[in-house]
Amino acid sequence: MTQFRAILGKDLRLEIRSGESTIALIALSLLILVVIVFALSQAGARGTEAGAGALWIAMLFSGMLGAVRALSSERDNGTIYALLVSPVDRTTIYFAKLTAAVVFMAIAEVAAVVLMVLFFNLNFDFGLLRMLPILALGVIGFGALATVLSAVSGHTRMGDLILPVLAVPLYVPALIAGVKASAAMLSGAPFTSAAIWIKILIAFDLLFVGAGYLLFEFVIAEN
Repeated sequence: MTQFRAILGKDLRLEIRSGESTIALIALSLLILVVIVFALSQAGARGTEAGAGALWIAMLFSGMLGAVRALSSERDNGTIYALLVSPVDRTTIYFAKLTAAVVFMAIAEVAAVVLMVLFFNLNFDFGLLRMLPILALGVIGFGALATVLSAVSGHTRMGDLILPVLAVPLYVPALIAGVKASAAMLSGAPFTSAAIWIKILIAFDLLFVGAGYLLFEFVIAEN
């Protein structure tokens, strides 16, 4: 646990000092939401469905940017190599990196939710609160996926390109489920109407968190 806190604390302190990744994630989320607002306003899409779709697309691309930046930073600074030669369990490294990714994405998602409410004229009501656990599932799932794929692509010359090429298709099931479940919550529908989509998100999280736990040690060793 001490090693976990040390690695996580290091990542959080670096981000607090620079703020580059978090600011970039929020800025990209804002840009994506603005573009989608103008595109969907012409199509006459419903606010709840359009807002949910825009929010999850913003999550996908901002999360991708964060993962690519984290990969580049680790590779350029050589910090990942220092961790590998240290007497730290690889599973500890995985969960520390996963937690850091989830924290950064969660901060960006809070800002994206506020922007979504403003742009799509939604209300700060109970439906919005019901959507937050669904967003949390999406953030955890993408964080797990990005952490594993960052380790896979970290030892290649084109890692910055390979990471999004691999991540986007794999995240599509969670993206669709997240949009459907979020739209249902925003529209005031009961949880039972979105049960199948929530189950897909939970299964996605369990799959990739578990895959990371089992495979990270072997994948990161290739670096």
